[in-house]
Amino acid sequence: MTRKRDETILFLPGERGERALRARLAAGEDAAYRDCYQQHAPKLMRLLVGILRNKARAEEILQETFIAAFRGIAGFRGEVSLATWLARIATNRAYNAIRDESRAKRTAPPQEEEPVSSFEPRVEGRDLARKVMVILDQMDPVKKLALLLQAEGYSVAEIAEICAEPRGTILARLSRSRAELSLRMAEAGLVAQATSAGVEGHS
Repeated sequence: MTRKRDETILFLPGERGERALRARLAAGEDAAYRDCYQQHAPKLMRLLVGILRNKARAEEILQETFIAAFRGIAGFRGEVSLATWLARIATNRAYNAIRDESRAKRTAPPQEEEPVSSFEPRVEGRDLARKVMVILDQMDPVKKLALLLQAEGYSVAEIAEICAEPRGTILARLSRSRAELSLRMAEAGLVAQATSAGVEGHS
């Protein structure tokens, strides 16, 4: 009976469901780990693929993220949402991996990355999705991250928590990033396609 009630609470929207899941995780309930993974992994995976541009590496970082989160759940006090906390862990690990791989590539022959994109579920046409991601890859990493997070539905406040920066800084960055993306897309002749496909960010 208790197990059924907990599962019902877990999938309620808002703080009540969040508290129920955190309590189950802190109690070491095996099913809670599975429920947390199922609830948050798909969104984190899309974000990681967008950052790393390599599906296999993104899967590795995703697993590392959940391992680190489950090990550290006792220290999580709920100052931010569980989704925001997980995204912060994931993005930090992703950029650490990029830095590590960048150092390794200085002495190793280049390897071809998988042509994958986190925008594909939202964009009509794989070719357009790849072109958009190529443009994002040319932008400052912090701008790219802000746009990817917004594309995945994170609010400005959540992005600020994930990036550990003030909300005003993130608002300004998103505004500049969207303007830069629009300009780059216009120069590449992609604006008409992207507008019809719904690529451009929202406030």
